[in-house]
Amino acid sequence: MQIFLCRNLILIIVLITSKLALTQDMPFPTAEVIANAQVGQLILNPDTLKGYSIDYGILVVAESNTKDSRRIELPVVRIHSKSHSPQYPVFHFEGGPGLPNIKITLPDSILENHDYVRVGYRGRDGSPSLDMPEINRALKETPNILHHEGLIALGNKVDLIVQDFQKHNKIDLREYNVINVVDDMEQARKAMGYEHINITAYSFGGAIAYSYCVRYPESIHRVMYTEGAFPFYVGMAKPSDIDAAINDQNELWKKNPENQLRSPDIIQTIRNVLKTLPRDWNGVTIDHDVIRFMTWGSLNTREMTAQCFNAYVAAENGDYNGLAALQQFYGTIVDLFNWGDMLSKTFSTDTGEIRDFEALLNQESSIIGSPLSLLGWGLRQNSHWPVKRLPKKHRKFREIGTESLIIVGKKEMIPDVEKNQMPYFKNGHLVAHENVGHMDLGNIEFDATQHMEKMFFLKGIIDISKFKESEVR
Repeated sequence: MQIFLCRNLILIIVLITSKLALTQDMPFPTAEVIANAQVGQLILNPDTLKGYSIDYGILVVAESNTKDSRRIELPVVRIHSKSHSPQYPVFHFEGGPGLPNIKITLPDSILENHDYVRVGYRGRDGSPSLDMPEINRALKETPNILHHEGLIALGNKVDLIVQDFQKHNKIDLREYNVINVVDDMEQARKAMGYEHINITAYSFGGAIAYSYCVRYPESIHRVMYTEGAFPFYVGMAKPSDIDAAINDQNELWKKNPENQLRSPDIIQTIRNVLKTLPRDWNGVTIDHDVIRFMTWGSLNTREMTAQCFNAYVAAENGDYNGLAALQQFYGTIVDLFNWGDMLSKTFSTDTGEIRDFEALLNQESSIIGSPLSLLGWGLRQNSHWPVKRLPKKHRKFREIGTESLIIVGKKEMIPDVEKNQMPYFKNGHLVAHENVGHMDLGNIEFDATQHMEKMFFLKGIIDISKFKESEVR
């Protein structure tokens, strides 16, 4: 059991990290070439890749709008369409925060008719970086990070780390926020001479895309949001939201007779196991909060969910090897992220005064609570991270007329999205899939996804005909 599960978890981690990895060395302009570049200037180095013309560039932007602002150098990758008369380009905004927007992908279905552009995220891609490995270390070494004492201890450590970072790097962390990322993208659009752009936005990228539509509506043609976040308390999922997701998985679990023989109710199994977790198992110290965090993380793909549930069933029968193995990968997950960037971007979406996030997000009646939200916003409550609030017009939903396609992974989300989001998208359409995990979107039924994306950006048509189980509204 242990060897089988570990191999599967290793495969999952490899799949995740491969999505984030750069696929080749990128020949960006050298420091000497860009030394005299002015703010707003884009220096390009043309190249070829698998039959495509490609530009590797550096865009110079200002950290702030102050007179003596430092400069930020952002990498840019533009792949040229082979079409002799390409349509408006497609800019891609990746998820995160804390993850890169720069990597090489060749979406052939888009490149048939559009240039494809990725501009680096300030703080994560290019220079300077908000990478603070001491935060990674603190996250891995601080016990009970989802409890009040753990959050206070972690907050104290982060305060010291931030003070030291700012002292030695002279970086204003307040300026590494969602709004400034939008302004960077707009400068890139202008520098490349595009009249309008399309945007494909995944997860956190949705917060950037939506803010772009509010800030520069005349620059945007169409936007496709895939499980898009929006720029208000990014990552804020209430425990009831997580419970609902697990309940959905429990209903699917019960439909399989073999599962029923192993556990008639996976939620009850999870509750039983979390109550009886040993502090030590075969030399591995078990941290209850880390197990909760990794359980939440497993809900992002079907494969990870299945493996996690298998581990809980084994644990209920006295074999904790699977959960111990799951915990061992916690450090790997932590190190996927640039936490300085993640916290700056996340906290910049706080629209009001600091609230009692712990009380909101750590409800004992919940199955596992809301681990990532509690970690992030609990840390906001228990630290003094420097934050610049969103401009007033970005603090709540506003109506936008941009042609928009909103994609969610579960049909159960339709009522909430239709009530709370769709009224603000005056030219918006909603597509809901059937039980597709957050990280599975775009990978499951890949050809169908590419066809839908192609038809939307090319003609504004919502074509889900190639999907097996999807619904359009």
